[in-house]
Amino acid sequence: MRTLLLAAFLIFAGTSQAAVTHVLIKSGVVLEPGKSYTANIETVKPLEIGWRAVQANQCKTDCVRASELTSPMHYSVTTSMGASYTYIPAAGKIEIEYKNVSSQPVTINIFRIQRTCEAEACRFFDKDAKGHWLVYKIAAFNSITTSKDGSYSLITGITTTHRSFSVRAVWWSEERTPFTFHCADFIKRYLDSQTPPEKYSPYILSGQAVGEGDSIVLKSVHDCVPNAPKFGAPDANVFK
Repeated sequence: MRTLLLAAFLIFAGTSQAAVTHVLIKSGVVLEPGKSYTANIETVKPLEIGWRAVQANQCKTDCVRASELTSPMHYSVTTSMGASYTYIPAAGKIEIEYKNVSSQPVTINIFRIQRTCEAEACRFFDKDAKGHWLVYKIAAFNSITTSKDGSYSLITGITTTHRSFSVRAVWWSEERTPFTFHCADFIKRYLDSQTPPEKYSPYILSGQAVGEGDSIVLKSVHDCVPNAPKFGAPDANVFK
């Protein structure tokens, strides 16, 4: 469910370095309270499909529930403004039900999302490459340099096992939104104010990693946590 909720924010982009195209599947679908509309998309490939509320008055509550009907799991997410999710087809189609679960009429557009990664971070990793969970337990930061578009930061420092490290942490790669997870400013503040390392150590930086040695990229960051001596992780997943 967390993935679905995060995806709900992705379609509302602000300034972005990515090419994101919304290809309409159905526009102006009017959903009266309690009513639903089912979209059937013929495809043999996974597709990212989204919806967006377009009526004049925004929903006051989470008003539309999008439910995948293709698989037995029937994943669903309910929001007030819109959502997107990558659906896996079955028997050559994707089937999604959009139901108005509020007491007011809602009008939505349904569309397929095409993304082209053009952020500076995209030069350093393949977004489709399979990553593995990697945890940095940091004793002290040495430097942080963030790209002009804010999509990634190059971070250097010393781990709690006294090993030097250099890692690129990717904050966003397709669309930068007001909800983008970003802890570069906090790290920079430590360095600019010359905060003693004992004030934040051990600092946890973790995410999905690709690459090796000083060429490691955290292509998605899961945790940025100061003063986390009890943060648990298997030894195999800790950078040492």
